[in-house]
Amino acid sequence: MTLYFENPVSFPEAGSISLNGIWHPNTALLAVASFSQEKGGFVTIFDELGEPLNDLNYPVHRSFQVTALAWHPERTVLATGWENGEFKVWNGAKDFALVGGPHKAPITLLEFSEKGGRLVSCDSAGSLVGWKIVDTQSQTIIVFHLDLKESITHLTFRRTIKTHPEYDMEHLAKAAVNGDERALDIFSNWRPKTTARKFRAQEGSDNLNFYVGTQVGSIYYVNTTGSCMEVLNTEGVPLSYIVHHPIKDSLVVMMEGLTVGHFAIDNQGHLNELAKVKLSGRVQSRGVGNQGLVWCSSTSLAILTGDLVVRVWDIESNDNYVLPTTLKFYSNEERNRSLNESFTCLAFCKLNQTLCAGTNIGRIYFWTRNVNKGQIDNPEDDWELNNVNTVSGTVKQLIWGSFQLRLPLLSVNCVTSVYIMREQTISTCFCEEIWCTQKTANQILVESKKSNFLLQLEAQVTDMSINENYAIFTNGRLISVYEIYWESPDSERFELNSSISKQTETSTDFSIKMLTSFSCDNEKILIYKKIIIILTPKSVLLRNLNGSTLTTLVTTTVEGEPIGIDTTGNYLTLFTIEGYLKIYELTDNEPKLTVPGRNIYDMCPDFGEIIQAKSNCSGNKVAMTLAASNLIPDGKLYIWDVETDLLLSYDFHKYGNLGESTPDEYSMDEKIQELADENLDESDETKALFDEICSNRIPLHLFWDTSDARLLVCDAKRVKLPADNKSVTFSKAKTDLKPTLKDEDHIVITLFISSEHGIKMHDIRGVDNDSRLLALATPHIVLLEKLIVIREVMSDFAGLEACNKATRNAVLDFSYNLSLGNMDEAFKAIKLVQNPGVWGSLARMCVKTRRLDVAGVCLGHMGNARAAMALRVAMGDGQLPHEAKLAVLAVHLGMLDEAEQLYVQCGRYDLLNKLLRSRNKMDAAHAIAESQDRIHLKNTEHAWAKSLEQSGDLKEAAIRYERANTHKFDIPRMLLDQPQQLESFMAKTKDPDLLKWWGQYIESQGEMQAALKVYSSAGDIYSQVRVLCFLGEESKAAELARSGRDKAAYYHMARFYETTGNYEEAVNFFTKANAYSNAVRLCKENHMAEELWNIGSVASNREKLECARYFEEVYSLDKAVILYHRAGMLHKALDLAFKAQQFDTLQQIATDLDADSDPALVEKCADYFVTNEQFDKAVDLLAIAKKFKEAITICLTHHVQLTEDLAEKLTPEKDQLDEIDRINVLQTLAESLMLQGNYHLATKKFTQAGDKIRAMKALLKSGDTDKIIFFAGVSRQREIYIMAANYLQSLDWQNNSEILRNIITFYSKGKALDLLANFYVACAQVEIDEFKNYEKAYGALTEASRCLGKISNPKDVGQHQRATEIVQQRLTMIKRFVDIRRLIERGDPQAGIAQCRQLLMTGGKELEASVRRGDVYAVMIQEFVKNQNYAEAKQLLGELKQILLISGNTPITYYLSKELIEALAQGLGVPVSMLVPVKTKLDNEEDDEFVEEAIED
Repeated sequence: MTLYFENPVSFPEAGSISLNGIWHPNTALLAVASFSQEKGGFVTIFDELGEPLNDLNYPVHRSFQVTALAWHPERTVLATGWENGEFKVWNGAKDFALVGGPHKAPITLLEFSEKGGRLVSCDSAGSLVGWKIVDTQSQTIIVFHLDLKESITHLTFRRTIKTHPEYDMEHLAKAAVNGDERALDIFSNWRPKTTARKFRAQEGSDNLNFYVGTQVGSIYYVNTTGSCMEVLNTEGVPLSYIVHHPIKDSLVVMMEGLTVGHFAIDNQGHLNELAKVKLSGRVQSRGVGNQGLVWCSSTSLAILTGDLVVRVWDIESNDNYVLPTTLKFYSNEERNRSLNESFTCLAFCKLNQTLCAGTNIGRIYFWTRNVNKGQIDNPEDDWELNNVNTVSGTVKQLIWGSFQLRLPLLSVNCVTSVYIMREQTISTCFCEEIWCTQKTANQILVESKKSNFLLQLEAQVTDMSINENYAIFTNGRLISVYEIYWESPDSERFELNSSISKQTETSTDFSIKMLTSFSCDNEKILIYKKIIIILTPKSVLLRNLNGSTLTTLVTTTVEGEPIGIDTTGNYLTLFTIEGYLKIYELTDNEPKLTVPGRNIYDMCPDFGEIIQAKSNCSGNKVAMTLAASNLIPDGKLYIWDVETDLLLSYDFHKYGNLGESTPDEYSMDEKIQELADENLDESDETKALFDEICSNRIPLHLFWDTSDARLLVCDAKRVKLPADNKSVTFSKAKTDLKPTLKDEDHIVITLFISSEHGIKMHDIRGVDNDSRLLALATPHIVLLEKLIVIREVMSDFAGLEACNKATRNAVLDFSYNLSLGNMDEAFKAIKLVQNPGVWGSLARMCVKTRRLDVAGVCLGHMGNARAAMALRVAMGDGQLPHEAKLAVLAVHLGMLDEAEQLYVQCGRYDLLNKLLRSRNKMDAAHAIAESQDRIHLKNTEHAWAKSLEQSGDLKEAAIRYERANTHKFDIPRMLLDQPQQLESFMAKTKDPDLLKWWGQYIESQGEMQAALKVYSSAGDIYSQVRVLCFLGEESKAAELARSGRDKAAYYHMARFYETTGNYEEAVNFFTKANAYSNAVRLCKENHMAEELWNIGSVASNREKLECARYFEEVYSLDKAVILYHRAGMLHKALDLAFKAQQFDTLQQIATDLDADSDPALVEKCADYFVTNEQFDKAVDLLAIAKKFKEAITICLTHHVQLTEDLAEKLTPEKDQLDEIDRINVLQTLAESLMLQGNYHLATKKFTQAGDKIRAMKALLKSGDTDKIIFFAGVSRQREIYIMAANYLQSLDWQNNSEILRNIITFYSKGKALDLLANFYVACAQVEIDEFKNYEKAYGALTEASRCLGKISNPKDVGQHQRATEIVQQRLTMIKRFVDIRRLIERGDPQAGIAQCRQLLMTGGKELEASVRRGDVYAVMIQEFVKNQNYAEAKQLLGELKQILLISGNTPITYYLSKELIEALAQGLGVPVSMLVPVKTKLDNEEDDEFVEEAIED
């Protein structure tokens, strides 16, 4: 916890007024410009404590004020501007140097460039001068002088924008990436001391260009040489602020009226507008400097917009929001706020990401930017108001500075006074008997176990230390020593002087008074016995109580200056800036160096700086936390074993990847792994649980036990990840359930450290997030919570707070061995302890260490039989998780909070719910049931209601009963003895069941009218009708009954009318109530035939039969037949129908017959339809009744058309008839379909009968080619294939390739090779006759020959042989003719023609069957015509005519083309008619026409 302590600045001149104040950027120097009536204007330079620097001659002017101040950004150079135009510079010397310059008017603005290479001064007359400091003496010379003739109001330098940001002093280690700065933010009081050494200001170019704004709204750009140009003109609107972007080359300009513009800057300095917004708020006048608009992040501006409003505008996302002005958890803050309070100034500190704002009534608000929250929904959640301080006077100016670039300092200018505020962690110190807590800057609360005092010091306190006899306090320069006096119970009370201390209690056991004080600059102080140990920037001093130096511990240059000290027992630990660690043994004489300086750089590869180091009480082990080389805490706990010189570590900062091996021991040396392997077995489950709890944290504080060298305690906080997906958590505002240790943000861990076994976790407990670990004093862990020192008892010592040293040592030995898993040594350590409280404490420890076996032994020693029995039963339950068994133990030991957490860990929310209910934590149990145990939600609601009922909260109990859905019984029971509350509840409820009960209750009391109203509210028509009938209002009752659908109301009215003799209404209401038997009874008794017929039409079968019998008795047979039929008594209905000749009714009855009907009944109906020549109905009826043969017979006999539906009805299922009978029926049906020409259905029925041959024949008759092809493909029978192929040959297969392919496929699949060969021969003949394609004919004959060759067992061998010879002969002839044509085509016509003549001569009679003679002559004639040998061609034409004349009437054009004949006629010079004469046949005109057409073609 940190507070801001204000320290007033000590002005040498009383009654002065402060005009301006600025901090040096790198040094804790504050320059303040002041004015007093006696002295005039002057400048004073103060240090961080508010003391003015000595040995300086401050400049003073009796008549003029200081109007401007500016520090050099790196060197100790202060520039001051005065009202008379004087310009004075201080460079660290004794005097201020007066620099001559052209200014004659008051200098209003002074500002250095980013690196200090240029200083610019401006005066109110518009004169602008550029200066340069050229040497170590800070000599200042003029570079350029401009006169703008306008009053200059604003000045801002352009920045050097780095493309790759590097570390610098201002950002410290904040430049670390990947979110590691969250680890640094957890350390509110630590900043790396090596910053100044490791992160020097980066060398680089200095941007000497700047912008100035004038009173008339013009902005000018001035470059390095002093050239000036106007870049923006607001047309007379005054400027409020001009600031440069911190990381981009852009400018933000704010004008009066809260209009803000964002401009990009090009290389020449011109401005290009990027955005412009108009903020809402009350317009304020500009404060001192830029105190109304500041950068609060790299992209956000904080702006005062009037009253008590700070608005933040993000120029990148364009988000804007108002910062809160009320502290969290302080709702009454608004009451104390002044109605006229308004902000006057703003300032932002990058060092601690804090924005502060001062008000006109002296309040200072501090907001901290939470950079570790990751992704957030609302940008305003980035900021949290964490402090509101008050000073006297109006806050006019706030300026941030720093001490050693680590500790932020804030100067507060209230005009009549100036304060320096320091952010400081609350100082505390502790020893076992007495301890101190800082309350304010100079108030210390000193406490013992019995009493306390509030000590008032003259100076503020920055550090303190205490032991049993002495306390020391310091403000960094002055050390005050106090002595503590202890009083015995019988001694007289020591009365303290009020100037020394303030008594706060009536009785005390100690007193304290001041011994002495002495001056000594220090960073930290400790006290050991009567020795004061002081850490200075260069060394460590040991002084006595009077301040006399005893000795000085000096470090070498290699080791570096000391940066930290600590004592445990009589050992002093010292560590240096270069990473060296030393341990001294403190004695009454000189301290003894027990361990030479050890460099941590050599042991830790990624070492940056030691954060803290503490030796144990034996001096053989040192616990440390370190910062990595980037000066970010690395999140590890280090243990340096002095004896083995090994560095152990445990990584708290691991991000929970616990599936991998994560042992408790981590080492920088391979030797330590051997120690880990030699450890005794430890529960892997316990170790994994500890690792899971400790993951993703940063260790903060370390303390060794003052008596046991093995025991170490540290606290660790969770690092907030950008996406921190937690397990089940429960809000404390909603439930009393504590979060699990894994979900705790702040935990305290106790560990055992040994050389043999390394680091062993012992216990973990959750603490308040804002608490701080102070010390470990077994059996207590000391914490600071809400400015109060709390001594919490360790879990091992619960109930043993006042145990003696022997018991304490025994318990610690037991815990140590238990953590190692060494049960023999553990029990040996406590076997002589007879205190039952010790065993109880050890049993409770077993819950922490998860050792159920040890717990059983402890329970036995305690004599707790009930707990031992419960534990034994739980351990025997194999389905119970280990954590649940531990929870059973915790419950019987009274550790109910721990039991709750264990149930959460194992996910047994049902048992957790049960435990919470037994603890009467009903709200927590209800929250668990709602979120995790919904199956028991109503049960939990009911239990909560019972608890509330027992506590007397009947109203809330009723609500819970309703949620549990048990209100219908429990609420009347609960309120029965509370008639007024019961009546009030019933008046509000809308539950019909409850209202019905309430109405019955009122009715039982005789209040019929009231009951009637309640029944009406409940919608209970029956009860209303009943009451109205009782009251004699039958008309209202009947009307009400008719308006609803309540059958009970109908029935009640029917009975009422029956008793009154109104039988018609009674029958009507009985019918509406579906009470048909009563209605039938009344109708029969009163001979109400018409009503009886209506009832019989809608009643059930039983009532229908009653009605039918009645109508039969009264000889109303038509109605009787219908009712018997509807009642399902078909025989009776048919008999009566035949008897009464009701043929229409008979036909309706017949439609209800099915296969399950009586065969005799079906036959009778069918005969009836046949007799009346309704054959189709008879067939349909027989089909429905599954009388297939009879139905088919009627179809054949009486020519009934068989439709597809009827055919399906006549098709028996497989299980209805024997297979033979079924096949016969199907075949008969198919034959009938064939006779009727329905071939497709016949095919289907033949197929169902299994006769695919006849099915195919039927399909062939249909002529459906597609179905024939499909059926043949799916039948897979040889005969069917052949039949299909034979059918396809009858089609136009010559012009349909698909049919041709199917023919070949079917013959092939049917293995009819002879038929296939015959088909190939036919194909060959078609190719010759139709296309003269002898090549394809040759291929077809080849296939035919191949098919014939495949026939191995022909039926007729002779015929097969003759066929083979014919095919071979034709192949030979065709092959010869094809070769002749090829010979001619290759260019040997003579040989070809000779072979043609030879073929004609030797071919004989068989030649025409293979090669047509006309085709041979056509080849020769074509060749002669081609060679223009027309005479030979004419001769061959004559021979062809003779052959054709002899063979028949084949025209010559069948062989010779029209073109060939025309070419021959042209060659001979004769007309075509001479070559091909037209043969006139009078008796056959068609042949003449054919010849003419052939010639014309």
